[in-house]
Amino acid sequence: SQSASSDVENRLAQIEISQLSEEARSKRKMLDRTGQILRNHLLDKLNPSGQPTLPQAFLDVKFTIAKQSTSLRRDGTTQRFNMAATAQVTLRDQENKKILYQDTVKRTASFSLGDTTAEFAYASTVSEKDAKHRTLLLLAEDIQLMLATYYKKWSPTGP
Repeated sequence: SQSASSDVENRLAQIEISQLSEEARSKRKMLDRTGQILRNHLLDKLNPSGQPTLPQAFLDVKFTIAKQSTSLRRDGTTQRFNMAATAQVTLRDQENKKILYQDTVKRTASFSLGDTTAEFAYASTVSEKDAKHRTLLLLAEDIQLMLATYYKKWSPTGP
C-alpha cells in the first residue's frame, strides 16, 4: 500500500550512513574514493533529502571490490574481467549498539578490454571505471532493497 511504502521510505531516510572505505589497506587514496562513491549512491537511495538530523539507525558497510580475469586472448593477455564486490552490512539502533540487521551482499559487473595497443588504453580504462561504478551502484541498490525489506517485514513499530 501507499502508506506502507512511505513509512518504509521515511524509516530509510532516518538512517545515518557511516563513512565508508574498502577493507584493503593498499592504495589508500583510491580506496577512500571508492568508499565515497558507494556512500554517495547509498545517500541517493536512502537519504534523498539529506542526512537525518536525528537519526533513528546507523548503517555501517564494510566492502571489498576486486577485478578478476575471466577470459584470455591467444597471446595470454586478459580480454574480459569481472568487477566483483562484497559488502557486509550492519544496521544498528540509535544508540549505535544493538544490531538490528546484518547481511552480506555480492555484486558483479563485467567489462572487456580492447586491443592491448596504446590507442585502446584510454577506452580500457574507461570501461574498467564504468564497471566499478556500475558494481557500486548495484551494491547500493541491493542494500536499499535489503533494508526496505527489513523495515517492511521484520522491524517492530520503531526503527
